[in-house]
Amino acid sequence: MKSLTGKTLLAIATLTYLFMWVPTITLIVFSFSNDKLGIRWEGFTLKWYAEIFNNAAVRNALEMSLIIAITTIVVSTLAGTVTAYGLYKYKFRGKEVIRMSLLLPIVMPYIVTAGALLVFFTRVVDIPLGYPSILIAHISFSTPLAVFIVLGRMQRIDWTLEEASMDLGAGRLTTWRRITLPLLMPAVIASAVLIFPWSFSDFTITFFVAGVGNTTLPIYVYSALRWGETAAVNAIGAIFVALPLIGLLLMNFFQKKRVI
Repeated sequence: MKSLTGKTLLAIATLTYLFMWVPTITLIVFSFSNDKLGIRWEGFTLKWYAEIFNNAAVRNALEMSLIIAITTIVVSTLAGTVTAYGLYKYKFRGKEVIRMSLLLPIVMPYIVTAGALLVFFTRVVDIPLGYPSILIAHISFSTPLAVFIVLGRMQRIDWTLEEASMDLGAGRLTTWRRITLPLLMPAVIASAVLIFPWSFSDFTITFFVAGVGNTTLPIYVYSALRWGETAAVNAIGAIFVALPLIGLLLMNFFQKKRVI
């Protein structure tokens, strides 16, 4: 019975991993195909990779996506850390309402958020669609993520360390810099790591608020697929599958080396 259960679980796990990885592996394989549509094998080639690296539109879209993602990381992690600290340490009227309202950007469907932001930018505050609107949109749905990650970390911190620091004569600013921030740093780093792909790969909200002539990489990929540039899109997808995997492998290697 135990053997049967083990085999069943193994089969389910295998099917799950196949379901997850077969489409990705197929994309990577066909990124090396000579077929211009990237949907059948016609011999090995690297020309699609050379094409995307020589394509000014791809470079501009990548640059815009990176600028937006990095700016979002800095602002969202800073705002999220300060907000989480205030929500955890201080008592004030409406605290629970604010805490619950921070869940809305996370749980609401992206299409609803995108439509609401578009109306807000164009009808309420008259913010031009482009970099300003994209940044505000990304910060608005990324900051709550940082808030809840940092709050989770704060619930596991021994706050007597902060009190001991101030009892020994350190000011609030020194205590924050030397005690509180190092304690929160794992959560801040985790927030940044999660916010980057969330912001970088966002399509729905960005598509609504980008306006004309502002193309991030996901929007470029969508446009390329509409015009049948599948082979180049396969190459872009393969690169952005390989880079996180390489990063994870390197991180795992250095962690093992540190333990040894």
